[in-house]
Amino acid sequence: MLALSALCTSAQALPGDTLGVYAGAGAPQRVATFEGQLGREVSLVHDTFAKESWTALTDVGWWLSTWGATKYAQRVVYTVPMLPNSGGTLADGAAGAYNAHFRLLAQRLVAGGRGNATLRLGPEFNGNWFKWTIAVPNGGANFAAYWRQIVTTMRSVPGANFTFDWCPNGGSSYVNGQPLKAESAWPGDAYVDYVGADIYDQSWGAYRADASARWNEYLNAPNGLRWHRDFAAAHGKRMTFPEWGIAQRTDGYGGGDSPYFIERMYEWIRTNNVAFHMYFEYADSVADYAIFGGGTPNAARRFVELFGAGATATTSLAAPTVAAAAATTDAAAKKKAAKKKAAKKKAAPKKRCVTRAVRKKSGKALRRNGKVVRKTTCVKIERVGKRASSTKVKRTAARAKPTAKRT
Repeated sequence: MLALSALCTSAQALPGDTLGVYAGAGAPQRVATFEGQLGREVSLVHDTFAKESWTALTDVGWWLSTWGATKYAQRVVYTVPMLPNSGGTLADGAAGAYNAHFRLLAQRLVAGGRGNATLRLGPEFNGNWFKWTIAVPNGGANFAAYWRQIVTTMRSVPGANFTFDWCPNGGSSYVNGQPLKAESAWPGDAYVDYVGADIYDQSWGAYRADASARWNEYLNAPNGLRWHRDFAAAHGKRMTFPEWGIAQRTDGYGGGDSPYFIERMYEWIRTNNVAFHMYFEYADSVADYAIFGGGTPNAARRFVELFGAGATATTSLAAPTVAAAAATTDAAAKKKAAKKKAAKKKAAPKKRCVTRAVRKKSGKALRRNGKVVRKTTCVKIERVGKRASSTKVKRTAARAKPTAKRT
C-alpha cells in the first residue's frame, strides 16, 4: 500500500502507482468496486466537504467516520469549499472575516486523526461556476489573500500538518472575451504544496470530433496542460490531477469513448512531475465520466491496460489506439480527398474520341514507311440536364510510329 508521503517522493512511480479515484461522497464500497474492475488497489481516494452553509462545511464528522472505518482512512484527499452557498465573498475572506470557520475545521480534522490530510482548497477558481470564482472585481488578488488567511489559520492549530493543493481548472473560462488567469490568484510559494489541475475530455471547438485536436486544445489553452507543467516547475512544486476523466456529455460536447485521451493522459502523467492523480468515476446530470460505467468499453479496456496491475515501465503506446487514431485521421483525409477528386471528375466535361485513317484526295489511305497514318478527333460531351451537347476540341495527330506529316 502506497502512502501519500511515498507518492510525494517517488519520482520513478508509474502512473498506475499514483492513481486515486473519486467515486462519490463517502463511498468506500464504490471505490472497492473500481479497484476490482481495475485489478489493483488505488493509492488515494478523493472526497468533498459540503458547501450548503458554514455549519455544513465545518461539520465533517460523517466523512471522518465513514472513511475512518476503512483501509482508506489515511489516504483521503479532501476538497474544501472556500465559500458556502449561503453567502460570503472573496473580499471579506481576504480581510479575515471567515478565519474562525477554518480554525474550527482544522480542529475537527486534527481531533479526527486527519491532521496530516491533503486539502484541495477552493478548486477551479478560474472557472465561473463556483462562488469563489475570480470572475469578480479584484478577484485574483482577493482569492490569493483569502487563501493565505485560510492556510495560516489552519496551520496554527496544534497538531495540524496539512498540505494544500492549489488547483485551477485545466483551461480558463472566458469573461467578456478574456480568460480568467489562474496565475493572478497565486498566493505565494510558502502557502502552497501542490499545483493541481482538473481536466476532462470535452470541447466546444468546431474540431471537437477529432480526439487529437481536442488534446492539442488541452495542451495549449490558457491555463492548459503546458502552462500547468511550466507554472508548477517555476514555483518548485509537484503537479497533481485531483480530477480527470472522459466525458459522455448530455449536450454532445464530450469526447465519449476515447482510448486516445486515456493514452495521452497516461503519457503526460508518466513523463511529468506528477505527485498523484485521481480519476473521476462518477456521473451527474451534465455527463457520465465513469470509465467503468459501461458506455465506453474501448476507453475502459485501455485504462486497465495502462493503469491496471499488468502495466509496466515498458507498456507501449505504439499501438493500438495512438496508431489507430492517426491512421483513422489519415484515412479520413484520404477519403475526403478521393471524394472531392471523384466529384470534380464527374463534373468535368466528358470527351468522345474517334481515330480514323488519313486519306489522300484519291481516297486511298496515306501511308508512311508502310504504315497507315491515323488522326484522332475528340469531342467534349457536356451534360445539360438529361441532354448532351457536343463541342469540338483540337484535333491531334496519331502517335503511331512514325508520326505522320501531311505532304
